[in-house]
Amino acid sequence: MKENNFYEFTEELKNRLYKKLGENIRIDIHETSKNNDVTYSAMAILYGECNMTPNIRLDGFYHSYKEGISMEEIAEDILEIYRSSRHEKIDVSFFTDFEKAKGHILFKIIGYDRNRERLKKIPHIKFLDLALTFYFNLELPETSGGNASVQIENQHLEMWKIDEGTLYDLAKENTIRKMPVRCQTVYEIILEILGNDGIRPGQDAIEEFKKKADQVPMYVLSNQKNYFGAAVIYYPGVLKKLGETLHSDLILLPSSVHEVILLPVHGGEDPEELNEMIRDINIHQVAEEEVLSDHMYYYDLGRDELRMPSVR
Repeated sequence: MKENNFYEFTEELKNRLYKKLGENIRIDIHETSKNNDVTYSAMAILYGECNMTPNIRLDGFYHSYKEGISMEEIAEDILEIYRSSRHEKIDVSFFTDFEKAKGHILFKIIGYDRNRERLKKIPHIKFLDLALTFYFNLELPETSGGNASVQIENQHLEMWKIDEGTLYDLAKENTIRKMPVRCQTVYEIILEILGNDGIRPGQDAIEEFKKKADQVPMYVLSNQKNYFGAAVIYYPGVLKKLGETLHSDLILLPSSVHEVILLPVHGGEDPEELNEMIRDINIHQVAEEEVLSDHMYYYDLGRDELRMPSVR
């Protein structure tokens, strides 16, 4: 490769994949639009009559290439993703036929201001500075990566011949049933992560960590799949039940579109300090398309009201 630019990178990558898979495949490089006006180049590999294949994001692979990872290693990594996720030809009526599709319609929440243009073609409900939007959930086997979705747009309502009210009613019922609430302490989550990595801290270390965690209780609120789990704050009665359990108003820190961090209010919290922390985390730790909001929210238990962004 004479020049280290993205176009030549993708052309060389395609050539290697054609050699490995044969000429009876089709490789498509295209731009994909995501949440928060994020766009990126993706690769789709289609074989024969296969009409469902993963969108393989290429910017990370390009970065790895520039950091010194060989083209051969990158090609093998992409092949592994393709082979583990591809599907044979499927009957697309599971999406186009409303009677088949309606059980797969769910809702999620995204930031309103970051997505103003996109929301013009997407059915949505605005609340606070957020928007409730809808997606078709592709229920893939765990071996295929577990989660995939299709954003529902206005054109899909026309295809299905339904209105936004019907869409919302279906999504509300399906989301609450299929994506039940999960609320864990940060302490429980860290122990779970350590256990998954095969790390078993000693009892003294566990007790010391729990003692520190109890001094500043923090909870992670999501759904059982941790997929678009921030939407649980819209479930009827969830925040009220948590507030009653903790005997407190609540501070919500939007970790991402997948989860929120919840803190009981003890008094003395500085909203601007919390907001600055959220902004810093969004910049350095959260993928751009997964950012939900740059500020905290406040749940008033007495009024059963979620508002933004200051704490009294």
